[in-house]
Amino acid sequence: MANYGSNILSGAGAGALAGSAAGPVGASIGAGIGGLVGLFNAWAESDDEDEKREILDKAKKDFNLTQDEVERMMLDYYENPDNFIGQKSDVAAYRQSVQDYDPSAYALSEDEVKYGGYGKTVDDFMNPYYDKIIGDTTKQIQHSAAGAGVGRGTGAANAIATGVAQKENELYNTALNQYNTDRAQSYTEWAGNIDKMQQRLNALKSATDTKMTMTGNLAQDYAGTQAQRAQDEIAAKQNRAQGNLSLASMGLTI
Repeated sequence: MANYGSNILSGAGAGALAGSAAGPVGASIGAGIGGLVGLFNAWAESDDEDEKREILDKAKKDFNLTQDEVERMMLDYYENPDNFIGQKSDVAAYRQSVQDYDPSAYALSEDEVKYGGYGKTVDDFMNPYYDKIIGDTTKQIQHSAAGAGVGRGTGAANAIATGVAQKENELYNTALNQYNTDRAQSYTEWAGNIDKMQQRLNALKSATDTKMTMTGNLAQDYAGTQAQRAQDEIAAKQNRAQGNLSLASMGLTI
């Protein structure tokens, strides 16, 4: 008979080993059989068949009561959200955030990048008294020409035309310089605004990536906890089945 008891203890050891490899409450899974070592020894040492049967019935009852308690502990543990961080809703939130994530939303569009300027030309910077200046220039040269005895002939006309052309060129160059300065300033400001917009988009993308990572960690925590729960439940059921099978085998030998 002692040989059968040895077989049971061997089987119980295997069950406890499987339980200890499970989750947070897994170490308790194999405790049912481990706590019955004294009863197994009493069964092996007894020569009275009724006593053996009584010992075996008590062992079976105590074993299953212990397993019931372990499984209740396990249920309480996994049903208490304070024991882990991730929730089922986190998995759904992460799945939705991945579906909605669009990296292109964090890059400037073609319309935002294209520089259209402001429609001004050099003419917008021409001296508002242009006509008066040219008129005064003409009169001044004409007066100088008359004073020099050139009169109103071809010489005077040439002098006037040359002087006016020079004044026109002077006014145009002044306007052009102002236009270029204004254009450069406008471009600098536009480029600065583009840079600020891109920096803002980069910051938003970084914040979104961080949020997705954090939500993903919560979802992973939930998934890992559920996987561990399944392993614990399987280990508990295997341990109960193994223990009852061993106890039944003992009963059949009587």
